[in-house]
Amino acid sequence: MDVRLLAAETLFASDRFALARERFLTPDGEVERPVIHHPGAVAVIAQPDSHSLILVRQYRYPIRRETWEIPAGTRVPGEAPAATARRELQEEAGFSASTFTEICRFFPAVGVSDEELIVYRADGLAQVPAAPEPGELVSPDVVALRELPALVADGRICDAKTLIAMALLGLVLPGGR
Repeated sequence: MDVRLLAAETLFASDRFALARERFLTPDGEVERPVIHHPGAVAVIAQPDSHSLILVRQYRYPIRRETWEIPAGTRVPGEAPAATARRELQEEAGFSASTFTEICRFFPAVGVSDEELIVYRADGLAQVPAAPEPGELVSPDVVALRELPALVADGRICDAKTLIAMALLGLVLPGGR
């Protein structure tokens, strides 16, 4: 498809993302779209044993409540994705791993953002001191896999990366999906 960027104006920028107004030339003429530019993120599937998964309970400011999620975080520009995974697993969950294997990549909000999220599997786990950033309200927990569908059903697990991780682990979601 023949689409060309004509102009981009940054409306807001932070260390986590930038919001731009962008104009494109398309076969239908000029269009304008808001776009969130994001440095990318990682998420980590970490299982201390085959029957459990490390989750973090984290307060999420945009939805004003706590969620249960796999450890994850935003990449620092120039940081290798596996290094981000290693850092986030320690900071949020208090675990290190001897190996990180990339499982998949996806775009969580392709209609508004260029953020790419990379899912890793961490193996060779060992507990280490957690070191969350200021304002990052997290509490790690090792949860039995059999408990995860109930956490989805009651809304505690509600984010895409954790639901995708559960599917990758072959778990059946509530409602038989």
